[in-house]
Amino acid sequence: MKTRVLPIFALAALAACSGNVNNNNESTAPADSTAPADSTMTEVSAVDNSADLLKEAIAVWEKDEWIQGNSDEGKVNRPNQYAYCDLDGDGSSEILLREWLKDSNITGYLALFANGKEGLQLVGLTYQTAQIGGMTLYKNGFVKLDSGNESGTYGQNDYLKIENSSIARSFIATFGEDEDGNDMNNFYKKEAGQERQTISSDEFSSAIAGCDNDNAYPLDGFDWKPVE
Repeated sequence: MKTRVLPIFALAALAACSGNVNNNNESTAPADSTAPADSTMTEVSAVDNSADLLKEAIAVWEKDEWIQGNSDEGKVNRPNQYAYCDLDGDGSSEILLREWLKDSNITGYLALFANGKEGLQLVGLTYQTAQIGGMTLYKNGFVKLDSGNESGTYGQNDYLKIENSSIARSFIATFGEDEDGNDMNNFYKKEAGQERQTISSDEFSSAIAGCDNDNAYPLDGFDWKPVE
């Protein structure tokens, strides 16, 4: 039976916490079937240098090439809200950044950062209001970055596994159709620091088990605060 991966967000991490996608990190490895507690939905106490990390994350957002390229001339889309979370359940807090569109009560741009041993890391930066793409956070520590076209005929889904406030591995699905309309789907696994490897559709499905709507965190469930 053919498997079609359909296209389906964010500042993040002091430690580790949906459209076009700017994904500066490509990682991969087998998924952990044990989901952390729902601590992500409550604010985590920030560490002493949280203010500095927040400033650094905002600076990364504003200088990002994708944000710059999609902003109106002379105007940069800046984040106006932030939240802390602990996506991977390691006791350290990540940071989420978003541009909250108050008039329409929706999230526009969203970014997620992690702050592991290698320092602040941009996990993903997306535009949530587009018809395609976006970012989704799951209770099993996965982050999904989704890109594609409006017809759904081609694109890519990246499932990034956050561990110890860093991207430990990723599982990637690319999908498309040939001229005759036949599926041209491919699946990959990539461990941090290694080349990606081709895997089967069954291996991919097993690896991302639990990444479904029932296990996704709603953005409005986080304790958002205004960016001063």
